[in-house]
Amino acid sequence: MSMTVTELPHKEQALFRSALLYEASQYKKGLKVSEQILKKFPDHGETLSVKGMFLAHLERKEEGYELMERGLKINPQSSISWHVYGLVCRSDKKYVQAIKCYEEALKADSENMHILREVASLYVQMRQYSKAVECREKLTAMNPFFPSFWLGLATAHHMNGRYDLAIKVISAHELGNNQPPLDKYMISELSLYKNWLIELNGDYQQALEHLKEIRPQIVDITGWKEKKARLLLKADRKEAAATAFQDLLERNSENDDYITGYMECNGLDMKCDEDQDAVLEVIGTLQQQFPSSNRLRFLPLMYSTGDNFVVAAESLAKYALRKGIPSLFSSVRVLYADKAKGAALGTLIESCATQIRDTKRFSDSTDDEPASVLLWCNYYLAQHYDYYGDHERALTLIEEAIRSSPKTIEPYMIKARILKHAGDFRGARDTMDYARQQDVGDRYLTTKFIKYMLRVDEVDEAEKTYLLFVNEDAPHKIQEIVNMQATWYMNERGHAYRRMGDIGRALKHYHQAISVFDTYQDDQYDFHQYSVRKVTLRSYIDILEWEATVYENPAYQTAARAAAECYLELADRKASCNTFVPIEIEKDDKPLTRNGSAQQGQQNLAAGVGETKVYDVEKDPNGTKFVESDNLAEALKLAEHLESVAASNPDTHVLAFEVHLRMQKYFLVLKAINALKAIDATHPALPSMVVRLSQALDTDESFAAALKVPLRAQLAKSFGAVDITTGTAESIDSVLAAAKSMLAMGNGDQAATLLVQTPEAKYAEGRTLLKLLEAKRLLAKSGADESTQAAFGASAKTVFPLATCF
Repeated sequence: MSMTVTELPHKEQALFRSALLYEASQYKKGLKVSEQILKKFPDHGETLSVKGMFLAHLERKEEGYELMERGLKINPQSSISWHVYGLVCRSDKKYVQAIKCYEEALKADSENMHILREVASLYVQMRQYSKAVECREKLTAMNPFFPSFWLGLATAHHMNGRYDLAIKVISAHELGNNQPPLDKYMISELSLYKNWLIELNGDYQQALEHLKEIRPQIVDITGWKEKKARLLLKADRKEAAATAFQDLLERNSENDDYITGYMECNGLDMKCDEDQDAVLEVIGTLQQQFPSSNRLRFLPLMYSTGDNFVVAAESLAKYALRKGIPSLFSSVRVLYADKAKGAALGTLIESCATQIRDTKRFSDSTDDEPASVLLWCNYYLAQHYDYYGDHERALTLIEEAIRSSPKTIEPYMIKARILKHAGDFRGARDTMDYARQQDVGDRYLTTKFIKYMLRVDEVDEAEKTYLLFVNEDAPHKIQEIVNMQATWYMNERGHAYRRMGDIGRALKHYHQAISVFDTYQDDQYDFHQYSVRKVTLRSYIDILEWEATVYENPAYQTAARAAAECYLELADRKASCNTFVPIEIEKDDKPLTRNGSAQQGQQNLAAGVGETKVYDVEKDPNGTKFVESDNLAEALKLAEHLESVAASNPDTHVLAFEVHLRMQKYFLVLKAINALKAIDATHPALPSMVVRLSQALDTDESFAAALKVPLRAQLAKSFGAVDITTGTAESIDSVLAAAKSMLAMGNGDQAATLLVQTPEAKYAEGRTLLKLLEAKRLLAKSGADESTQAAFGASAKTVFPLATCF
């Protein structure tokens, strides 16, 4: 029979309570005390569980979990045993399992406030809002004088969509007695939060009355004014709303929301073509009121056409050229989606440059312009021609800009970008390095230089340069780089290693990028109690809503897809008896200084000079654990997660197809094909995917024949007869998709025949440098001979004559 804590002798009870030093993180001391109890009572379940918790936090997790499970077997009704098991699961990010443990603990001790608070936070973490409401209602009933319980209940109702109940909770909290007084900032935030709830509940008039009532309490005056303007507009009091938005524009005339709101007050929709003339008229009025607003100066270009567009563009361009604003092209680049506007902008700046060269002034001016105006004309035009792929003309113009002002850094950066787009990656890297040397303290320039180095696979030199961002006295410099969470660096480094054939290290860096987003997701846990305690409720709700979209970030999707593709490559190599072997790095005992080599002193660097601790980032420098894992299982995890967070991205379903096909899950393969078709029925990969599934069904004798019938019937119904070369006559994307499928089916010669044609003129539309580089990679993979690859390179050079990458 199990012995509970209260049944221990008095001395051991005292020892057990002293062992519960988890919050103070005194794990070693707690471990010694628990072992002291177990010497006399080796089968005391709760002490075993507590000891297991300490072991788990001392990096002996396997042994710790074993002891906790043993303790639960001895005393499955113990609240303490379940609680400590839940604590460890929560610490290890096993939130679902932690919730189950807390729920079991509550069965034995239903009014344990600590457990209720923790499980309430976990319910929110896992978006189980109805359970969070129940839990926080219980907490509020147990201690109605604790503000955090009331506010936590209100936010739970909010996220559960019951704004009316959230309002009632806030009102009851405000009427409560014997509560610790809030400071003025907390009172302001709470008042605005309640007003937001009233707005969300749809009672705009009441929200306006409440907003007027709380005005003396508000510290965030801008936030209050924004609320007032928005509520007046929603209450259809447009005249008063216009006055409110006018007031906001006087505070900040660059704010798009204020401008859009002001337009709506005038009954105008900025997205509606029919309203564009009226929108332009209102913008003109606002420009007279706020002549220094750059946003109002730009907006006419969005809504005007023809001669009106040229007049508005000329006004903006001359202002920017005289002021020497380098970001002019970046500002108007969105307009280039309209071919007529893009051409008009180029013609306009060409005309300005000609006028300055010929007369040193614009045609409508009587005074000479500064010499720098011609510099910024050439600077703009270089980017203009680069956008349209005329790299030689762009280089000529940017060189002229450099000659006119050799000490100005921006033209060198644009030259580097043009060289990159032209395919001269080494020249781009060297040009960016020169720009960086002009101002070594500029972090942006250093960042760009690192990125350009990685694109020529200088991973070690890039790391050495990246260390400029690390403090001189940081003892664990490699770990410090990872802690910066620079996903662009992790992804670019992963791409570089992948090009170099080092799949292990590529996977390591992709997983570092993935872990950044996992950290974002996990870190919200700390805010479930903190934000409620600090009454930052509006920001807290924003965090919860943002966290729901965190994995939609392009950097995450890039890393996840690349990692999954690496795992598929490893699986394919194993299947063909060509197993990848992790590449060892050269070890050196020299410590790495800020300017030291990236391959020097790997262990010293990871541990810090004079220390023996090795941080996680360097425990597996070669990425061996990723290489030796179950590659298809790891690829499946990434593909399934992408399907859940990025289902609207066609690349997600192409990846899912590749994974499921290798795992012979043909119904899931068909699901991926149908999902891709639903997004884009003309996607170039669809014909190849259909053909590959049909071939797999024909050749896989292990798959039940009865199950093949509905699969074939569905394929025939949805796609009919499909040729893998469909679309390859006019689309380079179709060529690449077909070539990949041919390679997957072992038809390297057919793939090579298609790929060598990609530089031809018939593929000019949609052909980019990156697509030709992909064709080059696939051609090498097809086993094409050197002469074929050389011929492809020569053809590609006719398309990109400045390229050095073919």
